[in-house]
Order: sequence, then structure tokens, then C-alpha cells
Amino acid sequence: MEFETIFLVALQSSLFLGLIHGINPCGHSWLILAPFIYGEKKGGRVFSLTSAFIMGTTLACLVIGFTLGSISLTIPASLTYVVDVITVCVLVALGAVLIIKPELLHSHDHDHEHSHNHDHSHGHAHGCQCGDHHSESTSAIRSVTFWGLFSVGFFNMVVPCPTVAIMYSYALDSGSVLKGTAVFASYALGTAIALSVVIYAIYKAAGFVRTLEQGWVEPLVMRTAGVMTIAFGIYSYTTM
Repeated sequence: MEFETIFLVALQSSLFLGLIHGINPCGHSWLILAPFIYGEKKGGRVFSLTSAFIMGTTLACLVIGFTLGSISLTIPASLTYVVDVITVCVLVALGAVLIIKPELLHSHDHDHEHSHNHDHSHGHAHGCQCGDHHSESTSAIRSVTFWGLFSVGFFNMVVPCPTVAIMYSYALDSGSVLKGTAVFASYALGTAIALSVVIYAIYKAAGFVRTLEQGWVEPLVMRTAGVMTIAFGIYSYTTM
């Protein structure tokens, strides 16, 4: 019963952390997509690019969850308590760092220079052949951009983010491939929902971006994640 309870707590925590991760202005979330969305007039194009990034992130989450769940099955029963204590200590320490120094583990250079291609009209004084060539080039660029964002979404999730500490620790302790994968899937769902809302808001109202880019947003998000990380660590220790 206790194990089932902590599984539900892990699922709920992962979903919430995924939601705040999607809103957080960091290099793992909407900041990567934003340059592709600015000025884009076609809703279908915005949906396609956002979906590519989300699918990459989701696939990475499922792979990580499956892998950690599989590893948890190989941990001898005699070492389970030791692993539990170590993960609790790591969670509490990491949570404390996130609260005290939110920028330390998750600082990013937001002044990225992006050079992206959108479907802008370019006033060509040429005939139909140029139009056909431009259409083919645009199609190729769209394809490359889609798979490029898919890859970025995948590898960005593979690179550990402090907000996923709860999922890593639970998956390693779960003793179940299904439960380890489910926790990461919950995180991916939360990220997808929040990311979709943010990108839609950017598409509809550029002023929303300026609100999210204010300096107080990311520290608040990271401190919230820190509090949740410590709380989950303490709760998991009490159920050991």
C-alpha cells in the first residue's frame, strides 16, 4: 500500500514539475521554440514545430524511464535500503541548492543567436521556374526544421535537468519498468501541456513572452521545484 501511495505521489509530482518545466524560461523549454514561432502566420506550421519538439521530449522521457526501471530490477534486495538513503540525501541536498541558489544548477545564456527560415515572401522578379524552385526549397527547409526540433527535444531531455531529480530517484527505486516509465511519461505530459499553452500564447500575443522573460520567473520556478524535491525526498524516506 505504501509503495502504491508513493507511486501516485511520484506521478502527481512529475506531472506538476512537467507543467512548471514547460513554463520555465530555460534552455529545455519554450525558449528553443520561440525563435521559430515569432512572426509565423500559419497556425498549422506552429502546431507542426511544437509537436516535433514535444514528440522528441516525450520519446526521451519514455526511454529514460524504461532504462531506469530496468536498472532498478538489477539492484539486489540487500542494497535497496542503501540506495534509498543515498537517493533521499541527494534529493534533499539538490532541493536545498535549488531554493538557496536557483541559478546555480540551471543557469542559461538566453542571448542565443538564431538564424531561422520562415515562409516570408521575398519579392522575386523571376518567372515560374523560380517559384517552383522556391517551393521545393521551402519544403526541404520545413522537413529539416521539423526533424531538427524533434532531435533537439530528444537530446535536451536526455541532458539532466534539476527538475527531473524526483523521477530519476523514484524510477531507480521502483523495481518496475512500467512504473519507472509511467513517472517519466507523466512528466512528459505535463511539459507538453504547458509548452503548448505557452507557444500558443506566444503565437497569439507577443506581450506574453515579455512577461515570462522577466528575471523573477525562473528563480521562482526553480525554488518551487526545490521545495517539491525536498518534500518528496522526506516523504519517500518516511515510507521506507
